[in-house]
Amino acid sequence: MTTRTVQSGGSVTIPCSYSDPGIPDEDVRVIWRETDKEYCSSAAAEDTIISSSGNVTEKYKGRLYREKDPNRNRTEYITITGLEPTDGPRFCCQLYDIRYGNVFKNSRRGTLLQFPGTEYITQLDEVMAVSREEVIIPCYYSKDISDITKVTWYFADRERHYCTHTPIHEWSNARQYGWYSLVKFNQDVSLRIRNIHVNDQRGYCCVISTARATLKSEQFTRLVVAEYQSSFNLPTNEISLQEGKSVILFCSYTLPSDRYTERDVVRVNVYWRVGNITGPYAYHPYQDMVHSTYRHRTSITGMTNLMINDVTKADNTSFHCFVVVKLCEGNNQDEDKIQYGGGTRLIIK
Repeated sequence: MTTRTVQSGGSVTIPCSYSDPGIPDEDVRVIWRETDKEYCSSAAAEDTIISSSGNVTEKYKGRLYREKDPNRNRTEYITITGLEPTDGPRFCCQLYDIRYGNVFKNSRRGTLLQFPGTEYITQLDEVMAVSREEVIIPCYYSKDISDITKVTWYFADRERHYCTHTPIHEWSNARQYGWYSLVKFNQDVSLRIRNIHVNDQRGYCCVISTARATLKSEQFTRLVVAEYQSSFNLPTNEISLQEGKSVILFCSYTLPSDRYTERDVVRVNVYWRVGNITGPYAYHPYQDMVHSTYRHRTSITGMTNLMINDVTKADNTSFHCFVVVKLCEGNNQDEDKIQYGGGTRLIIK
């Protein structure tokens, strides 16, 4: 499941991706529904906001737009403008078989909108790391963080999409527990993990307690770990250009084995790190994670390639690409595979 923090009157874009539906693509339509329940399976026909024929319900007419992803099959998005607190709050895409007139696949928990004024915690759905480095898994609380009296981080149950499966540790102060600690209790309850190992690749979930309530995140973070290789720090490409120009750095990936085809790809996330393979992010799927030097100055083109605008002398360094491919394993299960996509050295004249 994914959460989106939104503002009344603002807009949001919600993705839907699916792999091999098991029937011919020409017989598949994506329909969208909203629900105030926890699971998308609770959304009924009367909750449909975009029908199989593309009709938009009256509530969203003039402020809901749908588009296909130009770079990937079986991926589309809806954008809702003029957001209202009565929208959703949970949006679900479903696969509809036009031959038999029925929904045959549901997203499990869809995308949940979270409006200001409500009390909640939220996490990123994915964080990448390279083995041996220190990583921080963010946990954001919507109210005054000084009200928190206790924080518990859990390993998440991936198959059941369940947060409170196995506890890592419970904190009521700033002390460290093994490899784990909070960034700063009563200021930032994000989880810090030292000396990451590939075995740390799993789901993580944050639960906080205040005098008023105990809250758990509606989505957990999947940590994806690349095995460290010293060769990664040696860029294979070199580009020279003048200060103030723009440049595109190339990154490539392949599917991890013959077992998979492009039909199995649910999502591709790309990460660009600067200076070395554990350096700050020149590009990250979540803008808040991008280093301030590169925020709003970088973008992705052609799915994985990095565009840097208005290069400066500070860009006279190396850039390294990692690609995380989410692959369908069937029955609402997926697997994340990470690979190094190459490095480029920039020489700014």
